[in-house]
Amino acid sequence: MKIGTIAEQLGTTVRALRFYEEQGLVQPRRTPGGTRVYDDADVARFAAILALARLGFSLQELAALGAVRPQSATGDAASRAVLEKLGAMDRSLAEQAAAIDAQRGDLARAEALVRRCRGCTERPVRAVCDRCEVSLGVRDSQVLQLVWEAPERD
Repeated sequence: MKIGTIAEQLGTTVRALRFYEEQGLVQPRRTPGGTRVYDDADVARFAAILALARLGFSLQELAALGAVRPQSATGDAASRAVLEKLGAMDRSLAEQAAAIDAQRGDLARAEALVRRCRGCTERPVRAVCDRCEVSLGVRDSQVLQLVWEAPERD
């Protein structure tokens, strides 16, 4: 399979796939003429790398995970090392999930507050909005700190 086809299939770029290959995460076979030959196992490996990278796992973490089995003397040692790394990854994802849930809650509060501004005919500037009771809830939402302009400084 050609790398361009794989990139399109996986929603990434040829450059990204070549980068992962350069880092030793994927090692395709080569023809006698040196042309890379990608098979289904390579595509699956690229897909796994991309999925984990998109979740924020670093190249070092991915390389360490990919190197466990080849660097292990026994299946038991490999199993223990893989389980340790998978556990760490799961804890990292759980932390991310909690942060995402908190942010989603903040977005929901912000949406509810902003909906109260629908139908307002005033110009949306701090001097006007600060007189409105809706603006009192702005400080309770982290995301609205970005939406509402900063107070004027003396």
